[in-house]
Amino acid sequence: MTGRRRLLLVALAALLSAAGVWLYRNASLPRLRAEFVPWMRKLERWRDAVELARNAAARREAAPGDPAGEAALRGWAWAGLERVDGVFTDVEKPRHPGGGIETSGRVLFLVDGFRPGGTRVERQAWVRVESPEPGGGGVPRVTLEGGVTERVEPEPRFHEATREAGLGAPRNDPPFKLTNRLIDGIWPGSGVAVLDFDRDGDEDLFVADGVRSILYENDGDGHFADVTERAGLARSATEGIRATGVAAGDLDGDGYPDLVVTDAFGPTRLFRNRRDGTFEETTAASGVVTRGSTRSATLADVDGDGDLDLFVCVTGDYYRQMPDPPFDANDGGRNYLFLNDGHGRFADATAAWGLGKATRWSLSALFADVDGDGRPDLVVTNDFGLKNLYRNVDGRRFVDVTAKAGVEDRGYGMSAAWGDFDGDGRLDLYTTGTYTQWGFLHEYPGLPVPLPGRLFLPFAVSWMEKMCAGNSLFLQRGDGRFEEATARSGAAKAGWCWSAVAADLDGDGWLDLATTNGMWGDGREHDRELEFWWETLAYWDDYIAGTTTFDQKRTAVQGIERDALFVNRGAGAPAGGTLFAERAFLDGFDPKTNGRALVAFDANGDGALDLYLRSVQAPEALYLGSRRPGEHYLRLRLAGTKGKDNADGVGARVTAALPDGRVLVRENGNASGFLASASPIVHLGLGGATRVARLTVRWPSGFVQELGPVDVVDRTVTVDEASGLAAPVSAASSR
Repeated sequence: MTGRRRLLLVALAALLSAAGVWLYRNASLPRLRAEFVPWMRKLERWRDAVELARNAAARREAAPGDPAGEAALRGWAWAGLERVDGVFTDVEKPRHPGGGIETSGRVLFLVDGFRPGGTRVERQAWVRVESPEPGGGGVPRVTLEGGVTERVEPEPRFHEATREAGLGAPRNDPPFKLTNRLIDGIWPGSGVAVLDFDRDGDEDLFVADGVRSILYENDGDGHFADVTERAGLARSATEGIRATGVAAGDLDGDGYPDLVVTDAFGPTRLFRNRRDGTFEETTAASGVVTRGSTRSATLADVDGDGDLDLFVCVTGDYYRQMPDPPFDANDGGRNYLFLNDGHGRFADATAAWGLGKATRWSLSALFADVDGDGRPDLVVTNDFGLKNLYRNVDGRRFVDVTAKAGVEDRGYGMSAAWGDFDGDGRLDLYTTGTYTQWGFLHEYPGLPVPLPGRLFLPFAVSWMEKMCAGNSLFLQRGDGRFEEATARSGAAKAGWCWSAVAADLDGDGWLDLATTNGMWGDGREHDRELEFWWETLAYWDDYIAGTTTFDQKRTAVQGIERDALFVNRGAGAPAGGTLFAERAFLDGFDPKTNGRALVAFDANGDGALDLYLRSVQAPEALYLGSRRPGEHYLRLRLAGTKGKDNADGVGARVTAALPDGRVLVRENGNASGFLASASPIVHLGLGGATRVARLTVRWPSGFVQELGPVDVVDRTVTVDEASGLAAPVSAASSR
């Protein structure tokens, strides 16, 4: 044997030996877990120290067991405040040095509080938290490091008005004995639809519930009365329609909004508005038949024949299976597209329109004319993987253009919002997901993922970290593709985010974003967020096999997170700054619930948009908005021509040119993401403008209606497709 050949054999043997060692270390999940789990226990001890510091900072007085150095943190948190409303944290990846300190890391502390007199204060600071070695008898130590900022708001835009509006109904879980395979004790949420069911000019609510859904009639001043039984939608005060998602729209062409109700545990149902204040179920004759766990439903005229068609999202069954793989699951249910004949009878066109093959875990969908060709396109947000963006081709079929458009987004997708966020006249896309402060745990040694993931570990880690990095913003470019602008959006971190609403909530002509967040339980004292993320990662094969489900231990999993209100800075965004600034607490939108469905509408007719929130484990809530002096608006109620366009002009595009040259583009999508459908009234915040220089409506049929200038604003007007601008809808709408 030559020396060269001997050297090659030695090298081959070394290579095989190294490969064997690598396989030994990486092919066994139990072996990987044995390396990974001790690191997670260290993180848990450090998390306990962070929670101890957070809970101590929320108290005015010191208590036994407080961390060392807590006095300085408490002094900063409470300085000048009469009451601390909440303390929240966002951690950085800690260090694990040797010696007496086991774990040390920086934590961003955020304090919400009130000064005497009610002025709201939000302050932030970086705090170093050090946890002692276990069994050492020491106590955690906190050190106020810096980065101190403070914002103050004496006049918040929103105030909670649930009780004065006659609302406040609890939300009930369905009466079943089932075990959620992901988190024990978790049930689907319930949604809401905004509709003027009696056509009296104000907007009413249909609120979904796991036992008895509620129809509320608005008196025009923002006071709501339960008329469910009178409307034929409930048998009694305790028995009625079980619902998960809701969509409202005129399905039979009679000018009155009907109801579509989805049920995670039963068939989709349709209820026809009889135009006398009552509804009748028409499911059997409608042709709408669904199977699987349905969630959101949405409406649009996809084939351009003048009536509203129906898309229903179907997800997987969280009570019988788990998605596999969790980052790209295609083992959910089949969604449904139903085409309307104009009289409320539907035909299943899912396969014919190219939508029959997708079986993702779809939770919500939104129609919007993304490419500006006059036909509604479709985005479907999916749990456990990628979303789908479908282009409507010639009003005959949908084609998946997700990758081509550049909006592939891996995450736990719950909902989305379309809107022109940067003011260039093109629709942009904001999608919700899940943000956890513990996303860096995927970088720890021994990450217990199957062998294919270990072979391509950097890719696997990047995918998993993206899955828990929060919401995403995509800005549409001139070529029809999208640019991901999440990093500079300022709107990524919104916790376990279920629903997002794009609406001009401060009336300045720029679309803002309101989101509702939180998973389950009350996390203000202790939260098993960290355990949830690492245990489901480390033992996912057991979840797939059905041998385990996550145990909350009667505490919380990302419970009662801070809801977010991202205010669009528009032309005032600083150079190099973010597009949005978060102001939920400062502006008075501060529910302490685990929200699910959210809609924006003008409940009391004062021209300011209000927010209605449907949560789990908590009653419904209404937050009334307000207008500052000098802020103006114009609201458009669209009236389509029968046989040509749908009654509410769903899918119409409104363009409003302001005197200063700005152009507002709004699309009447009648959609609000997760489990909900929003107001079909187009709301234009005008800022300081006292007139609209030119108003144009492009109807779904393609008819372009030039309405000229509007010299009187601060009112709600009807735009009739046949006759143009009409008088205000009601006296209340002209205040």
